[in-house]
Amino acid sequence: MKQALFEEYNKFLTYDQQRLESLKKRTRQLAFLRLAAFLAIILALIYLPRISPWLAWSVAGVSFFLFIYWIKRFQKKEKEKILFSNLIEINKKELAALDEEYNQFDDGQEFTDPHHHFTFDLDIFGPGSIFQFVNRTVTQLGKKRLANYLRQPETDIPTIKKRQEALLELAKYSRWRQFFAAKGNTSDEQDFQILKKITEQVEFGNSELVGRLLIILPLVSFLSFGLCQFLNLPWALLVGSLLLNGAVLYANRKRIGESYALFGSQAKRLSSYTELLVLVEEKEFEAPLLNELKSHLLTGQEKASESVRLLQQRMAEFDYRQNLLVGSVLNALLLWDLRCSLRLFHWQRKHARSIEQWFEVLAQFDALSSLANLNHNHPEWTLPKLEDGDFHLTANKLKHPLIKEAKNIGNDFRMNGHGQIAIITGANMAGKSTFLRTIGVNLILAMNGCRAHASWLSLKPIQLFTNMRTTDNLQNDESYFFAELQRLKAILDEIKAGVPVFVIIDEMLKGTNSEDKLSGSIKLIEQLIQLKAVGLVATHDLKLTELATRYPQNITNKCFEIELTDEELLFDYKLTDGVTSTMNANFLMRKMGIIS
Repeated sequence: MKQALFEEYNKFLTYDQQRLESLKKRTRQLAFLRLAAFLAIILALIYLPRISPWLAWSVAGVSFFLFIYWIKRFQKKEKEKILFSNLIEINKKELAALDEEYNQFDDGQEFTDPHHHFTFDLDIFGPGSIFQFVNRTVTQLGKKRLANYLRQPETDIPTIKKRQEALLELAKYSRWRQFFAAKGNTSDEQDFQILKKITEQVEFGNSELVGRLLIILPLVSFLSFGLCQFLNLPWALLVGSLLLNGAVLYANRKRIGESYALFGSQAKRLSSYTELLVLVEEKEFEAPLLNELKSHLLTGQEKASESVRLLQQRMAEFDYRQNLLVGSVLNALLLWDLRCSLRLFHWQRKHARSIEQWFEVLAQFDALSSLANLNHNHPEWTLPKLEDGDFHLTANKLKHPLIKEAKNIGNDFRMNGHGQIAIITGANMAGKSTFLRTIGVNLILAMNGCRAHASWLSLKPIQLFTNMRTTDNLQNDESYFFAELQRLKAILDEIKAGVPVFVIIDEMLKGTNSEDKLSGSIKLIEQLIQLKAVGLVATHDLKLTELATRYPQNITNKCFEIELTDEELLFDYKLTDGVTSTMNANFLMRKMGIIS
């Protein structure tokens, strides 16, 4: 399967590299033609008037139109060069990902939250994280949406199944997803701020009166010019009309400034979003979720891409004011700045409620494309089966997605019914913590509609809450032990509130003495059973496993064994029934020369 993916990405890469070379050659040709046309204009106007003025202007005119045409062609090809350069980088990154290298992707470090229910413990964000493993987003909105997916997995089965169907379909559209990524690859945090700004309401009092003035005053100016030019009326008439235009502009300077602060110098930044909207609008989908999202891009008969393109055009027109000569003439005759402000006000009044929805659709497609890419790159993983009823979790050959495949050991695990706790024992480095994260991470992927790293996985979706990597807070005068107690209390509060929770605890009550720790751990597990919670508890305290005798219907013992010899430790990382019979702390300390 992986070989087929290598061949696919290499095929795309070869094509994109060839296309880029062709585009580079074509842009060099167009640059030469553009220069030749420009020189032809100058030479025609210098030398041809001696032969024939008509010929001189004809050649200059044709050369001018060719010059403009070749400039536009050059710009188009330059844009295509950027597109195919982006596609080349995308395929190189995917080939590296197939070699199990993911450092080239954004790790979402900014979303790290030690107080979240599970993301900190399960390495969802940051270097070497699940986010970095999954993330292929190219817009800030999409990146935030993907982070939210991972922070808040869905528990409603129909919703997850709809997403499963959507991701399976998107996974088939490799090239479409790549073009989506390549076209959106120029967006950044500033674009996100622009989208927030253009949804801010602009006040425009007396807009109807201003609209009439923008018709009447330019007519007066042109009429004054005609009267002065052809009927020899005093030019003071034209000057007066221009001064009147200037007075109206001055009176509206505040609203013009506010409009330009929102919309000015931003037209190019909307270009990639317009292209992304077109990509989504023109693609035919079958999955209900994708068509539902796509339907939000149509307002009546008007497409979102057309509306945003019009906004882009209006914003570009507003930027004419940056050219002092052009801006002065346009303002003097057409009150250009005020005209642009009014046009943008009308656009915003019509579309302000829709634009956030349009860009939310793009964010969803961006995030879903990342999840679909995971499905595409791992067709050998299983699509989880989601079932209602009592809680259950059944997994065969379950593996952690971030462990290199050559060393990745799969384990089977089953849990049925509420009030079930699996106590997991094992020596240091035997695999307990990794197994806990393996369960948690695959549950998150499953509840996001993705494939899970297993040969089989069925479950009833459930909220996750972990206590594995508690941190103290010296600034708030909180000890490690107190921070852990707060964490455990939060878990119990969630369960008592009636929320079904899957609890993952790694070595609870680490901050107290062994006797106190054992007593507290027993009482906590008994309370979890009483509250009908489900989950995993990893521990080194073998006395805790004796609870299975007291609560045989609720507690099962699982362990990771090691083979201990005089020279080395052998780990098989296989989960087995029962309680571990080997520990390795003394062995490791002797091995490292700490003790003799």
